[in-house]
Amino acid sequence: MFFDIHKILSYNALLNILIGERGCGKTFSCSEFCVNQFIKKGHEFIYLRRFKSDLKESVPKFFEGLIKENKFENHELKTKSNKFYIDNKLCGYALTLTQAQSIKSSNFPKVKYIVFDEFIIEGNAQHYLQNEVENNFLSIVESVARLRDVKIFMLANSVNLLNPYFIYFNLTIPYNSDIKKFQDGLIVMQYMKNLEYREVKRKTPFGRLVSNTNFGRYIIDNEFTENMNKDFIEKKTGSSKFTFSFIYCNQIYGVWFDYGVGKIFVSYDYIQNGMQFATTTDDHKPNTMFLSVAKDYNCWKVFIKNFKLGNVYYENAKIKNIVLNIMKSIAMK
Repeated sequence: MFFDIHKILSYNALLNILIGERGCGKTFSCSEFCVNQFIKKGHEFIYLRRFKSDLKESVPKFFEGLIKENKFENHELKTKSNKFYIDNKLCGYALTLTQAQSIKSSNFPKVKYIVFDEFIIEGNAQHYLQNEVENNFLSIVESVARLRDVKIFMLANSVNLLNPYFIYFNLTIPYNSDIKKFQDGLIVMQYMKNLEYREVKRKTPFGRLVSNTNFGRYIIDNEFTENMNKDFIEKKTGSSKFTFSFIYCNQIYGVWFDYGVGKIFVSYDYIQNGMQFATTTDDHKPNTMFLSVAKDYNCWKVFIKNFKLGNVYYENAKIKNIVLNIMKSIAMK
């Protein structure tokens, strides 16, 4: 009934992205796999989180499920000072993304696996780091892997499609199956659809309480409830005129006005040499204007006004959520 890591392992990918319901066994299966690999082959692992505060509770509980289920009753599993031990032998390390710079000169020659837990942030309690994917995540992978083949498992609940990792690697969730490959198989995503697990969870008292709510669709049906709304999703018309473009996380988006139908469209299409705005400091390059001055330009004033009036439409849900994120900082103040 619970998640089994061996299906995604069969694809032999570098990045293995696991998106599943709370409690479906993502972390359990990864920890069991890592322990087995150390016992059988001596391969060490890294358990990765974003901040030190994330490790405070998660590290002491990392082996808890395995011990409770008597998975390795002939071995002693324990943690100490953000390190993991099996039979008093060091088998793994707990690190954070914020340590990316400090571990550059460190060596992890026996580490074969990295388990990045909760890589998608839920709610507003935390925040992503500045240029997190490159400055922190990929930097840590490079520091650990060097020239070796190290596999990464990235675990998350179905929270928000608008996150730095989906944007950076241009990821979309699978719809017709539970597995989708990207970049010639270097990245594989498993979007879990365990119907047996869902039915059992739905029949619990709490499952019955939330079964017809957005929260229930999130924790039971594994839906990205924060941004699966299809309102305002529409392709631009043939009579639309290009007005300006903006850059978000190295991707350029074009803004098109159609005064005949009274709609504005945001698309991947744009025209070179037009006015272009940078929405983050990392996107600010020569011949672009920074977002802080955007509201001084009439094209942005019209765009913001129409956004508030509900006249802005988007080529797909991903673009919609990116624009919503941008508008939070400039239009809704």
